[in-house]
Amino acid sequence: MDLRRPRAGAWKAALRRPRRLFAAAAGVVLLVGAGTWTGVSALASDDGPGVRRSDQRLDMGTADGRDVRIDTSYFTAGDPGDKRPAVLIGHGFGGSKDDVRDQAEKLARKGYAVMTWSARGFGRSTGRIGLNDPKGEVADVSRLIDWLAKRPEVRLDKAGDPRVGVTGASYGGAVSLLAAGYDQRVDAIAPMITYWNLADALFPRGVFKKLWAGMFLSAGGGCDRFEKRLCEMYDRVAVSGKPDAEARELLSGRSPAAVGDRIKVPALIVQGQTDSLFTLDQADAMARAIRDNHAPVSVDWIAGGHDGGDMETDRVEGRVGTWFDRYLKDDKGVDTGPAFRVTRTGGIDSTDGAATLRGASGDRYPGLASGVRKIPLAGRPQTFDNPAGAS
Repeated sequence: MDLRRPRAGAWKAALRRPRRLFAAAAGVVLLVGAGTWTGVSALASDDGPGVRRSDQRLDMGTADGRDVRIDTSYFTAGDPGDKRPAVLIGHGFGGSKDDVRDQAEKLARKGYAVMTWSARGFGRSTGRIGLNDPKGEVADVSRLIDWLAKRPEVRLDKAGDPRVGVTGASYGGAVSLLAAGYDQRVDAIAPMITYWNLADALFPRGVFKKLWAGMFLSAGGGCDRFEKRLCEMYDRVAVSGKPDAEARELLSGRSPAAVGDRIKVPALIVQGQTDSLFTLDQADAMARAIRDNHAPVSVDWIAGGHDGGDMETDRVEGRVGTWFDRYLKDDKGVDTGPAFRVTRTGGIDSTDGAATLRGASGDRYPGLASGVRKIPLAGRPQTFDNPAGAS
């Protein structure tokens, strides 16, 4: 297991269609200067118009005495003179911008200007990992939005304010929520399999999820790559076996819940049913908070999650695309899907043994709890277990 969008074929490789790269259209130019390199290439595909991609490292200043440069890719397709909304796609923890390239190319072919980036401490980006620190990774997203606002092909709501949506899974899903809370220029979001309050996710009812916390540390490349405060917190909690108030405060302050009252944009929330890291209650909390802010919300419970399973990649990415069509392109004719959908296993395919999936949907999200129910019990004393991530 890792903390990225689950791969192993379930999320990406097995569902990836063959792609032809035309050598004549794939020339690369490198521009060097002021600590920034830029690569420009053009990609053609059987799936639609050719996609233009430019790669560059953007200077984010210094932190902890280190220069921070963020490695980015920028994708467009079609007529360069057309104005289009922009989309930012974040990656999962331990990954990089390369993990979301396929989705970026698809959205570019749909008429978006798409930017991907490797978060601090991952891929070719420098800086220490801050677990979506508002002054670090979240501020980086705002600087990326600044960059998009200067692109001539990006549609603007006003000077310096591009029409922009943010999506991503897990670590990238959380930064989409945080970006909406800290930067009012964000117009729509689609967070996937992510957390609302990281303290609650890692310390549910005071229980320390030591396996998942240890995997965070190892996926990040070790303590030296994290901010010092985060390493010190981990050491304390790992030794004591339970969180202290300072640990909860640190993680809660870097969670979307800290700015929940500011997230007032349309949100498509996708959460996994096979997930002991970020359980359905995290998505439930974010859905209730954003809905209370009077923003449109749709919730989709998929079959997979951080513990594996079918991530329903094509269907989910299709929903994300139509969500942005509606709220970034202002296309009121598109069908964004039901307010609530849950995937269920519909049996086994006799030809290949694969589980078949079916969906149930509703015109409103009912929430995890729909009122108090009293169940009479009789007989000897009995114990009820509710394991984390139980399905």
